[in-house]
Amino acid sequence: MRKILVGTDTSASADLAVGEAARLAGQSGAELLVLHVRPEPSIRDAVDPKKSADPGGYLAGLERRFPAITVRGWAESGDPAERLVAIAEQERVETIVLGNRGTHGSWWRVRDSVPNLVLRHAPCSVMIVDTRAAQ
Repeated sequence: MRKILVGTDTSASADLAVGEAARLAGQSGAELLVLHVRPEPSIRDAVDPKKSADPGGYLAGLERRFPAITVRGWAESGDPAERLVAIAEQERVETIVLGNRGTHGSWWRVRDSVPNLVLRHAPCSVMIVDTRAAQ
């Protein structure tokens, strides 16, 4: 593998996916691309204690956190699933890594979750990390 893309909302559960993507990048010698997509703001964002208060700080700390691999992190605005798929195509990544947070509950919620949408439209392999330990 040459490139691995991981999506994060900087929550504790998404951080488990970032850690797993870093492990995979280290094993394969791949570059790790970490993408934070800012969706339209919602009231939940202001009160979610699991989300990082500073996504920029989170992204800036990735190189210190994973010194043995090449890491590139950035933030964009838009729809998370659409941006992840578009970046995977542009960067020609071999694997997208995502957490499964938000994929529990009734069927209609699972069908439209970010992991499920990426899984259905990705131009490459998708790895879904079990993030229930952080929930």
